[in-house]
Amino acid sequence: MLDDFSLEVLIAYAEAHPLIATLLLLVAVVLLGSMLRKIFKVAVVCAIVLLGGLYFTPGDPEGWERIEALSNEVVIWGEALLEKADEIFAQGTQQLADD
Repeated sequence: MLDDFSLEVLIAYAEAHPLIATLLLLVAVVLLGSMLRKIFKVAVVCAIVLLGGLYFTPGDPEGWERIEALSNEVVIWGEALLEKADEIFAQGTQQLADD
């Protein structure tokens, strides 16, 4: 459908019908402007929500220390789990080799 489309044809049509070209350009500018306004409104609302969340989020360092301690514990548990998985894998390969 768009195989025969070319920019030259569009320019020739715009030169032959300047009123329609001007109206189409005006409609495109209005649509672009309204989209930009809506995007700006969404950005402002998101910024207000995020700033409000920052304001009401406690900034005490005790919470971060607790999170760091929990993450260290999770790492230790994960390492132990990986070691156990290696042992089970070795036992499984040994049993397969014996059979």
